[in-house]
Amino acid sequence: MRVLYDHQSFSGAKYGGVARYFYDLMYNLKYEQGVDVELALQFSNNDYLKNDDIKKVTPFGFFLGYVKTNMLFSHINRINSAIQIARQGYDVFHPTYFKDYFLPFLGKKPFVITHHDVIPEKFPTQYAGLDGFDVSQKKKILDKASKIIAVSENTKQDILDIFKIAPEKVEVIYHSTHFATFQPNPNIKISAPKKYLLYVGNRDNYKNFDVYIKAIAPILRKQDDLYLICAGNGKFSVAERELFANLKVEKQILHHKIDNDDVLYQLYKNAIAFVYPSLYEGFGIPVIEAFACDCPVILSDRSCFPEVGQDAALYFNPDDKENIAFQVEKVIENTDLRTELIQKGKKRLQDFSPTITAQKTLEVYKSVL
Repeated sequence: MRVLYDHQSFSGAKYGGVARYFYDLMYNLKYEQGVDVELALQFSNNDYLKNDDIKKVTPFGFFLGYVKTNMLFSHINRINSAIQIARQGYDVFHPTYFKDYFLPFLGKKPFVITHHDVIPEKFPTQYAGLDGFDVSQKKKILDKASKIIAVSENTKQDILDIFKIAPEKVEVIYHSTHFATFQPNPNIKISAPKKYLLYVGNRDNYKNFDVYIKAIAPILRKQDDLYLICAGNGKFSVAERELFANLKVEKQILHHKIDNDDVLYQLYKNAIAFVYPSLYEGFGIPVIEAFACDCPVILSDRSCFPEVGQDAALYFNPDDKENIAFQVEKVIENTDLRTELIQKGKKRLQDFSPTITAQKTLEVYKSVL
C-alpha cells in the first residue's frame, strides 16, 4: 500500500503537535508496518524531518520576513502537492490539514482526514479564527472524506454534534508518543532548578495560563526554592512578565527552550509534576509525554483529560484557583503520591503505543480501498 501525505502541517512549522503526530505516524507505518509512505513536500524547516528518514527537504531562510517567506514556500509546496496528487501514484491520500486545494486533483482516490480538536467550532465567540478555517470549509472536507480519524472519544462526539457526521464514518485512534520508546542521550544535560513544576507549549487563549499562574503564585511565594519552568512556545511577552511581577513571582518563573527531544525528556523527567490547566483539548499529547518520562501529572477536569488520564492523574476545576492550588500543593508535598502517579502513568501509557496508533490507522486505510 502507498499512502500520500501533503505539505500543510510541515511547510511553516518547525515544531508542533500536528506535525509531530504525522511524522510519528509515517515513521511507524514505514518501519513497523511496511507501508510505502510519501510526503509531498519540498521546502521546510521542520525539526522532525531533519534526519531525512521520511523525506529529504530543503530548509529556507526568511529573506522576506517570517510571515511572507512562510507564505511563499507554503504556496510552492502546495503546487508540488497538487502535482503529486494529480499523478494518482498512491492508494490513499491523507491531507495533514483542512485546506481543500487537493479536491480537484483527487479523482476517485479515497482520502482520510484526522481531526485533532473542535475548539474553534465549540467556542466560536472566543476562538472562532484560531486555526484559520471556518465551519463550512471543514464540513466540506469532512463530508467528502472516506473516513475521519478522531483522536479521542470526546473529539468524536464533538465532531458528531457540530458537523452532523454519520457515527460509523468516524474512527477513534488515540495519539501516541515517541517518548514511549525514546533512548535519551546521556551526554545532553539541562540547566534547571532542583525543584520545579513544568508547563509545556502554547500559553495563549484557552490554555488558561494566566489563571494557573495566579493559582500557584501563593505557593511559589511560600516556597522560594520552588520554580515553574515553561518549556517551548517562545519567550515571555511583556504582559506575561508584568503579570509575574505583579504577583511577585517573576524570579521563580523561567522559560526554557526545547532544542531537541533530549531537552524536553529531561525537563519532564526531573519535574515535580507536569500541570496542564487548559480549558479544552482534543487529546493533549503532553499528558502521555509526561507518563512516558516518569513525571507525575495534574490535569484540568475538562474535555478529553479524564478520558486520557483516567486514574493516572489528579484533576482540578480549571476555573477554581483554590482547587488548582490545592491539587498542586498536594503533589508537591507528598512523595508517595508522586510515586503512585508515576506508576499509574506507566501503566496507562501502554494504551498509547506508537505501534497501536500505526496499526489502527493502517486498518482505516485498508477499509477505504
